[in-house]
Amino acid sequence: QPGGGGGGGGGEGPARVTLEDAHGEAHYEWMREVFGPDVSQDELYDKVSKPLVEKFTARNGFSVLTFAYGQTGTGKTHTIMGPQESWGTVRHPKWGLFPRVVDAALTDMKSRESETAWAMHVSAVEFYFCQAFDLLDVHKPCIIVNHAPTGHRQMEVRSPEDVLAVLAAVRENRTTAATFMNNASKDHGGSSRSHCALICTLRQLHKASGELCTTTFTCVDLAGAERPGANGDEHTSAMAAIMQYYRDPLSVEPGSQASIINMELSGLRSAVVVATESHRKGRKYAPPTQLTTAAIDFMTSGFDGSALLAMVVTLSPAPASGWETWFACTYGEDLSKLRCPVRAAKPVKIAKAALEAVAKAAAAEIALAKTPPSGAPASKYYNRRVVEARHYAQEAKLIAGLMAQGTQGRLANESAVN
Repeated sequence: QPGGGGGGGGGEGPARVTLEDAHGEAHYEWMREVFGPDVSQDELYDKVSKPLVEKFTARNGFSVLTFAYGQTGTGKTHTIMGPQESWGTVRHPKWGLFPRVVDAALTDMKSRESETAWAMHVSAVEFYFCQAFDLLDVHKPCIIVNHAPTGHRQMEVRSPEDVLAVLAAVRENRTTAATFMNNASKDHGGSSRSHCALICTLRQLHKASGELCTTTFTCVDLAGAERPGANGDEHTSAMAAIMQYYRDPLSVEPGSQASIINMELSGLRSAVVVATESHRKGRKYAPPTQLTTAAIDFMTSGFDGSALLAMVVTLSPAPASGWETWFACTYGEDLSKLRCPVRAAKPVKIAKAALEAVAKAAAAEIALAKTPPSGAPASKYYNRRVVEARHYAQEAKLIAGLMAQGTQGRLANESAVN
């Protein structure tokens, strides 16, 4: 029973979700807005993401991290990306939050081209079985370094049409499966059996000062939260599932991945509790380092104040989903308690950034060249060094391109003045 809020949710007063069973009613009022099932994607974007886009694209802006959490089949992918019917049309009325974010950011940056050179790139990273994979580059493995993906492809976007290619790649490559709680069909892939991070990276070069500011707007479509038994899967411990995966990936049962998903969602919740307590006591937050996975390492990146945070919790009103809805409410309640001082991105001189990028790319190439693919103790680092070399070469190229763009723009302005 949605109360207050928007989207036809009804009533005046504070936003509220009420759950009722034979034992009585439970009320949850931690949320800022409650939207009914008929809310439009336009209204959801205006309430959730539009104010954050303005901070993301500011000259010395903020990074943003948005999560969608909920039971399988309650609309997380619909919220973040939109339904599959919307992925082939520019500015489709059912576009989700992420394509709308990119579209709005493009519009904003194009209005400031006289003073700012900019480049915008979109990435898509899947977190599956404790690892990270690039959804835009045939599932190549990525690694997480300093809580950020490394080695993933960054696809340049200059128009809303470019966003469609990203959505198509995600649809093609993301791991999904039919479950009892979320059936697959020709128009719907079923339940997402992985976490998916859609990342919009904005690099701005202020032409007058030569300062480079880099921010990211990340939308994380979390895998469906559910009890393995609710989908007919036998319960498997997360550690047993991990061991099974590394022994023989083809033998892994659906219930194994469900156990890992629940472990990662629990880890995210625990990290929020720790971060909340650390900030409350004025201590520096230390992200988890033990019994962690690529997903936990990445998703806890903003808990230190390096990003503005938002969460959408999706709920089912169906009586059969009562336990899952109650659990989602308590999960959201814990995450809503996080408070931390947020800092804007720190600008750097682009000449310095370019030199550092070239140096990192050269060092990564040297390290790779010295590492044999097999047959030596150092060979265990070979795959990692392949990813690092690919990543830092791409970074150096992107920064050099933006630097050249800024130089051309400055010379054009000087010619116009003369």
